[in-house]
Amino acid sequence: MAYTIKDGCISCDSCRPECPQGAIQPEAEWNGYWIDPTRCDECKDLEAPRCLTACDIGSLKPLQPKKGRAKSSLLPPAILDIFLNGKTSPFASSMVMWETCNILAQGQTLPWSADNRHQLSYLRSVRRGKGEMRFRLAANPESDSLKPVDVGQGKLKLASFDIRATCIHLIFAAYVVATDVPWQNSFVINNQHIEQYLGLDKRKDLTKLEKLTLIKKLVHQTCQILVEISWPRQGKVPAFELPETAVWQLLDTQYYFEEDSQGGRHLIGLAFTIQTGHWSKHFLNKHDFRGQTAFYQYSTLPQSLILEVMSNWQQHEGAVKLLLWLVFKLRLGGEQRMTVRTLLRIAYGDDKLTEAVTVRGAHKRLLKTFEGDLETLYYYGLKPIFDADDTYPLDIQPLWARVSDIPDSAEDALEFWAEDAHSSLSLTDTAPKDKWQRLLNARLLGFDLPEEWQQYKSSKSAKRRHRQSQPQPKALPAQQLSNAEIKLARQRQRLSQRALADRLGKSQSWIRDVEKGRFNVSLEDQALLRKTLNL
Repeated sequence: MAYTIKDGCISCDSCRPECPQGAIQPEAEWNGYWIDPTRCDECKDLEAPRCLTACDIGSLKPLQPKKGRAKSSLLPPAILDIFLNGKTSPFASSMVMWETCNILAQGQTLPWSADNRHQLSYLRSVRRGKGEMRFRLAANPESDSLKPVDVGQGKLKLASFDIRATCIHLIFAAYVVATDVPWQNSFVINNQHIEQYLGLDKRKDLTKLEKLTLIKKLVHQTCQILVEISWPRQGKVPAFELPETAVWQLLDTQYYFEEDSQGGRHLIGLAFTIQTGHWSKHFLNKHDFRGQTAFYQYSTLPQSLILEVMSNWQQHEGAVKLLLWLVFKLRLGGEQRMTVRTLLRIAYGDDKLTEAVTVRGAHKRLLKTFEGDLETLYYYGLKPIFDADDTYPLDIQPLWARVSDIPDSAEDALEFWAEDAHSSLSLTDTAPKDKWQRLLNARLLGFDLPEEWQQYKSSKSAKRRHRQSQPQPKALPAQQLSNAEIKLARQRQRLSQRALADRLGKSQSWIRDVEKGRFNVSLEDQALLRKTLNL
């Protein structure tokens, strides 16, 4: 447990220099000292804390756990300010935001190196090498002058990164979209808001102090990242150079305490004042965006993504990294081709990928992990679309992807297994020996997106339709294909339901339901069926 300073302290300043964590802070309001319990670690490597040994009058004592509810009227009420519809919120999605998210999620696996200033930096080229963004890590996010760390300190900081800090980063990115002139104005967010966003308010296994310590650590990691930008001309937006600035500036941290009957001061709340760096003047500038001299880039943040990160960051770290990368990658829609090699690098890093390629037998473990992480994305709602006709055929697809189409009803399942027994590739067949090598060259055509991931794309499409000055002539609808015609055409082509589903990018259960007449097929799918079945 942390320590606290009792009444009777004479402010001799003998304890403060002894604290290795810098937890003892001066309190100007009442000319004394206080101990930050989120920093105090009790000097666990020593027999007695250093501050306790240095104090000659015995003004320090262990802070006993506070009993009862730890809420204060000093804190503003915790109102969900960003997810107003309970599902999604706009958030800043520029390249600066994307790479900051990658840094917090992937940490050491990114290609960090020592720059000409002998500081640890990560270089990201933009516009095919015409420009660049260089990221560094600040030594202390609470300092007025944010100085980058050297290589040794930077590696230690990267090793301590917590992937849950990406959730704080995304929450900040949502808050800043609602902030007018964000490079001049700040916003305040307190621990009650963060606890609700992250689901920590439901955690009964953590004490109040443990939650506050975790939140402060995640906020500090988010505010440690510095960026220096050289951006080329893009359309009417002129080229610009941006000196090193913080991605997120931590302007102030407000601590809220309550005293118990013994005089112990218990930390019960935190509030953080946050402001963006000057990068937002170029990427979140509503005024100059209207004149086409700056960008205003935003997308949709699903609340379910934050809860998924908080739930699976330990068991499926690779899936979480892919999820965080895809929320930016797919912001313009689901039709985004990507190679399996790229996904492996994002989820596990270049070192593990190189090991799997060069070390005999190492690929088996990575392959199993990758297919498990893809399954995690599938059950979250991001369903991968395999390039089944070319690079990612059925025989090297994960087993879960092939068995997901097995019907629930006994009658339909019997029909499924009957067709499977007569197909050229059965579910019971073993994977080919060259699966790993073929997988490295395979690609996904994109992902079927859950509803909350599609809202931004739909709203932009609606705006484009609204801007059209001339109404488009309506095409005459083609005659509706019946379920019997579809089934007959498939049989004439000697295609199984699974083979037809692969060609259409659909599931086998979708084909089965269409042929049984369980729902009407959309005009778009009607056209696709006619083309595939030569009707």
